[in-house]
Amino acid sequence: MSVAPVEAVLKPWWELARHYGEPRTVLHYACRTAVPREQHEAYAFNIAGGKVLRESGVRVTGGKTWALVIRVVKYIEPVKLRTRYALDFWAGEKWRTADHDALVVIEALYEAVVHAEALRPTITAPAQRVGHGPATYYDVTDVI
Repeated sequence: MSVAPVEAVLKPWWELARHYGEPRTVLHYACRTAVPREQHEAYAFNIAGGKVLRESGVRVTGGKTWALVIRVVKYIEPVKLRTRYALDFWAGEKWRTADHDALVVIEALYEAVVHAEALRPTITAPAQRVGHGPATYYDVTDVI
Protein backbone atom coordinates (compact mmCIF):
# COMPACT_ATOMS: atom_id res chain seq x y z
CA MET A 1 0.00 0.00 0.00
CA SER A 2 1.47 3.35 -0.99
CA VAL A 3 0.91 6.59 0.88
CA ALA A 4 -0.14 9.69 -1.06
CA PRO A 5 1.87 12.90 -0.55
CA VAL A 6 0.41 15.17 2.13
CA GLU A 7 -0.64 17.87 -0.32
CA ALA A 8 -2.64 15.35 -2.38
CA VAL A 9 -4.67 14.38 0.70
CA LEU A 10 -5.31 17.77 2.30
CA LYS A 11 -8.15 20.00 1.27
CA PRO A 12 -7.30 23.68 0.82
CA TRP A 13 -7.03 25.47 4.16
CA TRP A 14 -10.00 27.73 3.43
CA GLU A 15 -12.25 24.68 2.96
CA LEU A 16 -11.02 23.20 6.22
CA ALA A 17 -11.52 26.57 7.94
CA ARG A 18 -15.18 26.52 6.89
CA HIS A 19 -15.59 23.28 8.80
CA TYR A 20 -13.21 23.81 11.76
CA GLY A 21 -13.25 27.60 11.99
CA GLU A 22 -10.77 30.25 10.86
CA PRO A 23 -7.22 30.37 12.24
CA ARG A 24 -6.66 33.34 14.52
CA THR A 25 -3.75 35.74 14.19
CA VAL A 26 -1.93 35.77 17.52
CA LEU A 27 1.25 37.67 16.61
CA HIS A 28 1.91 40.24 13.89
CA TYR A 29 4.67 42.79 13.47
CA ALA A 30 2.32 45.61 12.39
CA CYS A 31 -1.38 44.72 12.68
CA ARG A 32 -3.82 44.08 15.49
CA THR A 33 -4.29 40.48 16.53
CA ALA A 34 -6.78 38.29 18.37
CA VAL A 35 -4.41 38.45 21.35
CA PRO A 36 -4.00 41.62 23.42
CA ARG A 37 -0.55 43.25 23.03
CA GLU A 38 0.23 42.66 26.72
CA GLN A 39 0.07 38.89 26.06
CA HIS A 40 2.32 38.87 22.99
CA GLU A 41 5.50 38.06 24.90
CA ALA A 42 3.88 35.06 26.58
CA TYR A 43 2.61 33.75 23.23
CA ALA A 44 5.97 34.36 21.52
CA PHE A 45 7.80 32.57 24.36
CA ASN A 46 5.51 29.51 24.26
CA ILE A 47 5.56 29.28 20.47
CA ALA A 48 9.36 29.60 20.36
CA GLY A 49 9.61 26.82 22.95
CA GLY A 50 7.02 24.59 21.29
CA LYS A 51 7.65 21.43 19.30
CA VAL A 52 8.44 22.12 15.65
CA LEU A 53 6.45 19.69 13.51
CA ARG A 54 7.33 21.06 10.06
CA GLU A 55 9.76 23.67 8.81
CA SER A 56 10.85 25.40 5.63
CA GLY A 57 13.58 28.01 5.50
CA VAL A 58 15.99 30.05 3.42
CA ARG A 59 19.47 30.74 4.74
CA VAL A 60 21.24 34.07 4.29
CA THR A 61 24.21 34.13 1.99
CA GLY A 62 26.95 32.21 3.76
CA GLY A 63 24.47 29.79 5.27
CA LYS A 64 24.82 30.33 9.03
CA THR A 65 21.58 32.16 9.86
CA TRP A 66 18.07 32.22 8.44
CA ALA A 67 16.62 34.92 6.19
CA LEU A 68 13.17 33.29 6.29
CA VAL A 69 11.52 30.56 8.36
CA ILE A 70 8.04 29.08 8.12
CA ARG A 71 7.16 26.54 10.81
CA VAL A 72 4.29 24.48 12.17
CA VAL A 73 4.61 24.41 15.95
CA LYS A 74 2.67 22.48 18.59
CA TYR A 75 2.55 24.66 21.69
CA ILE A 76 0.70 25.35 24.93
CA GLU A 77 -1.46 28.44 24.63
CA PRO A 78 -0.45 30.57 27.65
CA VAL A 79 -3.88 31.87 28.70
CA LYS A 80 -6.05 28.74 28.74
CA LEU A 81 -3.14 26.26 28.81
CA ARG A 82 -4.52 24.24 25.89
CA THR A 83 -2.52 22.57 23.14
CA ARG A 84 -2.72 24.55 19.92
CA TYR A 85 -0.91 24.53 16.58
CA ALA A 86 0.76 27.59 15.13
CA LEU A 87 1.91 28.62 11.69
CA ASP A 88 4.92 30.78 12.54
CA PHE A 89 6.30 32.90 9.68
CA TRP A 90 9.18 35.31 10.00
CA ALA A 91 11.47 37.07 7.58
CA GLY A 92 13.86 39.64 8.99
CA GLU A 93 11.91 42.20 10.99
CA LYS A 94 8.53 40.98 9.75
CA TRP A 95 6.69 38.17 11.48
CA ARG A 96 3.20 36.81 11.83
CA THR A 97 1.75 33.82 13.59
CA ALA A 98 -1.66 32.22 13.22
CA ASP A 99 -2.93 29.38 15.36
CA HIS A 100 -5.75 26.88 15.58
CA ASP A 101 -6.76 23.96 17.76
CA ALA A 102 -7.02 21.68 14.69
CA LEU A 103 -3.65 20.62 13.29
CA VAL A 104 -5.20 19.83 9.89
CA VAL A 105 -6.07 23.52 9.34
CA ILE A 106 -2.54 24.70 10.18
CA GLU A 107 -0.97 21.92 8.07
CA ALA A 108 -3.02 22.98 5.03
CA LEU A 109 -2.25 26.67 5.65
CA TYR A 110 1.47 25.83 5.94
CA GLU A 111 1.42 24.06 2.56
CA ALA A 112 -0.28 27.07 0.95
CA VAL A 113 2.09 29.61 2.52
CA VAL A 114 5.23 27.63 1.63
CA HIS A 115 4.12 27.39 -2.02
CA ALA A 116 3.08 31.07 -2.17
CA GLU A 117 6.42 32.23 -0.73
CA ALA A 118 8.33 30.13 -3.30
CA LEU A 119 6.37 31.78 -6.13
CA ARG A 120 6.37 35.36 -4.79
CA PRO A 121 9.17 35.80 -2.24
CA THR A 122 8.94 38.29 0.61
CA ILE A 123 12.74 38.31 0.81
CA THR A 124 15.39 39.07 -1.78
CA ALA A 125 16.29 35.80 -3.47
CA PRO A 126 18.39 34.90 -6.53
CA ALA A 127 16.26 34.64 -9.67
CA GLN A 128 17.28 31.02 -10.28
CA ARG A 129 15.62 30.00 -6.98
CA VAL A 130 12.27 31.73 -7.59
CA GLY A 131 9.28 30.27 -9.43
CA HIS A 132 10.51 26.68 -9.60
CA GLY A 133 8.76 25.33 -6.51
CA PRO A 134 9.67 24.77 -2.88
CA ALA A 135 12.54 22.33 -3.48
CA THR A 136 14.47 24.96 -5.46
CA TYR A 137 13.56 27.99 -3.34
CA TYR A 138 14.13 26.70 0.20
CA ASP A 139 17.33 25.41 1.74
CA VAL A 140 15.22 23.24 4.05
CA THR A 141 11.65 22.14 3.30
CA ASP A 142 9.34 19.19 3.69
CA VAL A 143 6.90 20.37 1.01
CA ILE A 144 6.74 18.69 -2.39
